[in-house]
Amino acid sequence: MPKSSSKPTNRYAELPVDQIACYANNPRVTKNPEYERIKNSLEKNGIESPLVVTLKPGDKTYTLQAGGNTRLNIAQSLHEAGDDTFAKVPCIVKQWTSEISVLVSHMRENDIRGNLMFIERALGVMEFARLATAPDGEPPSQRELARQLSEHGYSISQPVISAMDYAVNRLYGLLPTALEHGMGRRQVTSIRALEHCAVKLWDRQCADEAGQFADLFSELVKNCDGATFDLDELTTNVAHEISVAAELDINAVLLMLDAERTGDPIALDSYVPVVPDETRKHDEPVETRPFNLDRELQKLRSTAVEACVALADRYELSDCVHVMIDARFGYCMCELPKRNATKFQVGVWKVLATACDQTRASKRVLKQILKPESRLAQTLENALARNAYDAVRDLDLIDCGDRLLHAIEDADWHLLVDLLGAYRRMRRLADEHGLNLWKD
Repeated sequence: MPKSSSKPTNRYAELPVDQIACYANNPRVTKNPEYERIKNSLEKNGIESPLVVTLKPGDKTYTLQAGGNTRLNIAQSLHEAGDDTFAKVPCIVKQWTSEISVLVSHMRENDIRGNLMFIERALGVMEFARLATAPDGEPPSQRELARQLSEHGYSISQPVISAMDYAVNRLYGLLPTALEHGMGRRQVTSIRALEHCAVKLWDRQCADEAGQFADLFSELVKNCDGATFDLDELTTNVAHEISVAAELDINAVLLMLDAERTGDPIALDSYVPVVPDETRKHDEPVETRPFNLDRELQKLRSTAVEACVALADRYELSDCVHVMIDARFGYCMCELPKRNATKFQVGVWKVLATACDQTRASKRVLKQILKPESRLAQTLENALARNAYDAVRDLDLIDCGDRLLHAIEDADWHLLVDLLGAYRRMRRLADEHGLNLWKD
């Protein structure tokens, strides 16, 4: 007799479109930027890929189980407009498991398509935390949340969860427009750092009003909401409020805020305002700092590493990055993307590998850096260095534009620009000075 299996069975069915509901907790809060393209495709070709649905016990209406919210919305609107083609739609019906499983399926599906903003991913993770909290229990810690997400096949690091928590529970009510127009993790983290430093400085300089800056900071943040967000404007406004309350020079406050951010706070009496020399001739030549190649390369490496690490963390490629801040281009890709990596992740991996000129590295140099058990090291054993990347050459230029450059979040795009700018400058300096940064 064949062995029995507890694996849930799926079935194909054509279901009435009005008996299917979009997922209520879908992380997307903004209109899909691909809406018009998808609508045109559905009008011409119908629904070519079945929707994946499930039926919660006790419900009479099916729920989308993994993505498809945009397609369902369009199909329902076309049916309501009189197009009987969409009276029934093809579906794969999956057995109901749990609310958390459905949520994670939608999060994963949206990540595969690569078109969720940071705030949308954050809302999904915070909803997961709510569902994971037992009745009358404490919500899971961020580390525990990261562990549970990983168990459900959605890996995300604790620092990212921390930024998401701040974005949803602190900033979303103050900066809804900015967040829904693409504000990313880096800006969220910068705002949180500014608030932390400003509160400490306020409490130190305005001891009589200690503990009262949080509400004022909220108002200052709210006043900066818009399609574009200017951190410098917020910083200046914060410094102005502190300078007025503490009767300090605003430049002194800005200096102290910056010192707080770097972890080296300064005392007020160490600040001496610079008085401009009005007698100095405007045409007097300004002494410039002599060019230092090593210093310039090190500055560019730092920029490249910061951008690379942030992008790798964002797209779950951290295990693929090896940092070497004082050598070469600052980092290299020490592992191939996972075999089940999405094309979007593969695209980011290829950009990161390109921006450290890794294909110019010899087999001998790479073997000194890579761990012997890595897939990339094992691939090198039986291949020339230039052929070791064949396994990830499945994203052509058209796919790169459609899946990566078009869909990447604005904040991640700025990181990408910083990374490629640092790479181009290092290559040019290497060419000008006859350097081979991947030399044995």
